[in-house]
Amino acid sequence: MEKSMRYLVRLANNKGYLPKDVKMMQETIRELLGSEDKIGNLRISSSAIEFDLFAEPPDLKRPKALLETMISPLLTLRSIDSRATPRRVHESLREGIDLFNQERFWEAHEVLEEIWHPATGVDRDLIQGLILTAAAFVHYQKNENTVCLSILARALPKLGTINNFKGLDTKRLRAVIEQIIKDHMPRLIRIEWAKAKNAPESL
Repeated sequence: MEKSMRYLVRLANNKGYLPKDVKMMQETIRELLGSEDKIGNLRISSSAIEFDLFAEPPDLKRPKALLETMISPLLTLRSIDSRATPRRVHESLREGIDLFNQERFWEAHEVLEEIWHPATGVDRDLIQGLILTAAAFVHYQKNENTVCLSILARALPKLGTINNFKGLDTKRLRAVIEQIIKDHMPRLIRIEWAKAKNAPESL
């Protein structure tokens, strides 16, 4: 018997579900897949319903067919494993920010951790601030606004005082987070590049 593996599943959110619908969607999908399939950490973005699926590789056809037939088209189905080879900082940073801006916060968190572990000094703190920001919005997608705000408050000091970090407009990011905390109301944000010419090149 093969060992159960963890997969990231993303389904098209073509019915306009919101984070407040997380519990309902969890119950619906768990009932659909049955007890032999386990799901966890369901999150809802404006474009996708995403969750972890625990299944044995030969059995993926069944949940995939059920989800596409009964819920919505499949956007992503991939094993959640660490990358085999390390990549350059700018490449991982670019991917992490692109994922963040697609509301794929959990994946952004994972990618940014690749460059956080080896980083040192100010760079390490600032990257941790970006990771915490992504983590905060994972909780936003789970309808956990209080947790989201708490993590954003932890992210803010980590983002430091540098206005431009490797091409990122960190000054604007801090201002937006400060306003969210002041308003006590999470809302979706984008992380912008300071200037197009300063953005890391695709490597």
